[in-house]
Amino acid sequence: MCTLSGTGEVGRNCNFVEFGDDIIMIDAGFSFPGQELYGIDYLIPNISYLRKHRDKIRGILITHGHLDHTGSLPYILPELDFPTIYGGKFANALIKARLKEFNLDQKVKFVDIGRNTEIELGSLKAKFIGVTHSIPNAFSIFVSSSDGNVFFSGDYKIDEAPANEPETDYTALKELQGKVDLALMESTNADSTGKSKSEQEIAGNLERVITGHDGRIVLAAFSSLVSRLYSVIKIAEKTGRKVFISGRSINLSIQIAREQGYINVPDGLILDERRLSEFPDNKVLFLCTGSQGERYAALNRISLGEHKYFKAKEGDMVVLSASEIPSNVVQIEKMTDRLISMGVVLIQKDYEQIHESGHALQMDMQMMYDMVKPREIIPIHGSLTMRYKNKRNYVNWGMRDDQVHLTKDGQVWIHTGNGENGSWRRGKQIPSKPILIDGLGVGDIGDAVIKDRQQLAEYGMLTVIMNLSSKNKQLIGNPRFVSRGFVYVKTSGELFAEVEQMVRDIHRDWIGRAGSKDTRELTREVEDAIGKLLYKRTEREPIVMAVAL
Repeated sequence: MCTLSGTGEVGRNCNFVEFGDDIIMIDAGFSFPGQELYGIDYLIPNISYLRKHRDKIRGILITHGHLDHTGSLPYILPELDFPTIYGGKFANALIKARLKEFNLDQKVKFVDIGRNTEIELGSLKAKFIGVTHSIPNAFSIFVSSSDGNVFFSGDYKIDEAPANEPETDYTALKELQGKVDLALMESTNADSTGKSKSEQEIAGNLERVITGHDGRIVLAAFSSLVSRLYSVIKIAEKTGRKVFISGRSINLSIQIAREQGYINVPDGLILDERRLSEFPDNKVLFLCTGSQGERYAALNRISLGEHKYFKAKEGDMVVLSASEIPSNVVQIEKMTDRLISMGVVLIQKDYEQIHESGHALQMDMQMMYDMVKPREIIPIHGSLTMRYKNKRNYVNWGMRDDQVHLTKDGQVWIHTGNGENGSWRRGKQIPSKPILIDGLGVGDIGDAVIKDRQQLAEYGMLTVIMNLSSKNKQLIGNPRFVSRGFVYVKTSGELFAEVEQMVRDIHRDWIGRAGSKDTRELTREVEDAIGKLLYKRTEREPIVMAVAL
């Protein structure tokens, strides 16, 4: 078993199990880059090992449809010869819609699975066990072989009153007791004490907030949080409001949920946002994306006055039914500052219990552990600190320290022995460095390019332009300088006088060398020397580019 990715961050979840000539993958997600990866859109798992052994891959098993578990599929499927995807109907529908954007939807075979579906893939068997999360068709997966078994928790919480899906299948989980040699358990809320609130409780709080306001209501939520979208639409129906949806991703989620029967609403309840002006304020519920302050999401465009159909005004209420992702706090606050200045009433989870994570809190985690009773555990889904805290949880709940393993991306684990006499040990490390995706394609951004982007962002760029005679390569006129993000040329006369003199000295030496005609040698010398001079004078390292014309 290999924890290929998702053990150093939140996202990019991907693991695989190999037995004999058979491999099955569990999830294939992406993650978003940090600020240090300038211009990068996504990070996806490194599949170099899987590509080499793609003839062994019997299928990709999907725990649920969120992009941190499915987002890399459009990029890796062609590299793996399009293995069959096994997922719930809702997850498969979301994946198909995304693959359609890449013209790949007709090249992939999908198998819809349900609760307690069991499949055989070569020498491996897999059982899908229904759990509650924040999206329909979420599963834990139990993979078994003649020589060992692995349990993947997937994302889950123990919700005893879910909004529009059945509860976790407690019976099926308890039936695994004594069978699970190794459990890979999610760590998202490992340090959050208590028990997660039910979606019905959150829906009740939202209904109270919505009922108590007479003006227009704008509610922003994650487009993938289908259970919340269901609750909001049902509240609108109950309170006599029309629902206007803005945002491509949220429209797609609701469309698929309606097609598959997860959201049943009467005709005329959900209307096109272009009809907004036809209804009085107290009949409007505007459901949109943008809870994280994303630049082009609907709510942020409203805050900037750029939305085509919704212009915020005094008396509107904006409800953010979502947690703040830590890296987004600044941009969210800038957005809410703008909204408050427009006179809107702002409601966030800090003031009202209008959001709950779809991930297990500590009591949920302990309940899952007590049901499954694994022999050994590897915490996954999160940074090392998050997983370390999760390890401490399991030790506190009765496991020995040597039964809970902290892994890393690309770490192979090998099972030896059977039953209570079996154990897991570390095997080899396989390539796991994330593959970077930007607008140009897959994996075409190397370390040198990223370093240049970081240097540009931090120090800027200086271009040196030298006009040379075509006859004798002498300088024509003065060297010219173009500074972008470094210093302002007109106010840095002393510095650029020194730089200009250095250019002339280097050129004189270059042209004085017998037979020297290669301008590439000249530009290289100018770049190196000026880079050193600028660091000495300014302690900054802009990119220096010399051009000889």
